Amino acid sequence: CGVRMGRSKAKEASLPEIDENWKSKDPKDLAKEIATFMGGTWPERPIRKVQLLLDGVPQDDEELFEITRLNPTLLSEMSIKTRFLFLEVYLEDIQDVYSEVMESLVPPNLVTYDTLRKFKHLTISLSFNAVSDIAQAAFDKTDFDDFPEVAPDERPGCYCPLDVADFTKHTAAATALVKMMVEAEGELPPAAESRIIRVEKKFYYEDA
Repeated sequence: CGVRMGRSKAKEASLPEIDENWKSKDPKDLAKEIATFMGGTWPERPIRKVQLLLDGVPQDDEELFEITRLNPTLLSEMSIKTRFLFLEVYLEDIQDVYSEVMESLVPPNLVTYDTLRKFKHLTISLSFNAVSDIAQAAFDKTDFDDFPEVAPDERPGCYCPLDVADFTKHTAAATALVKMMVEAEGELPPAAESRIIRVEKKFYYEDA
């Protein structure tokens, strides 16, 4: 007999119906309602022990793009609604992970490899190139010989020398730029337009 593929009937019975009459209409509230359906749990964010202050950060979008060296191409490929929802989450993520890095600080300038690696992954994923380069510079100054990777992205006990002031300055600028786009409900600021990399799609056919 053939092998059955797909979900079992018991598994299917435990899943919410596609046409379930959800109470929430807001996308974020709906996501939480679905996640907590039938006793599920919604992950809570950690309490930030180190707050990122945005005092003194430029408010001009052109200046923020210059400082952060953000490549907005990925963001430009999202719909405005998707971009807005994505950036709302990202705004919290970057502050959370910044706090994790700074909580690991051993004065004057050593931070754990694990937290800094997590931060770099987050920032380079959206092409915040300036602060990602600062994290990379810390890695370049670190001797990893005594700290082999025991799991992906984990080197327990490994510390990296970080330019804390520059790191904080550029993280604040990146956060301010994300905040600006969130407050505009996903609209990209004017300074983004000239920095979007557009690839013209062409199709070439060889003559028969």
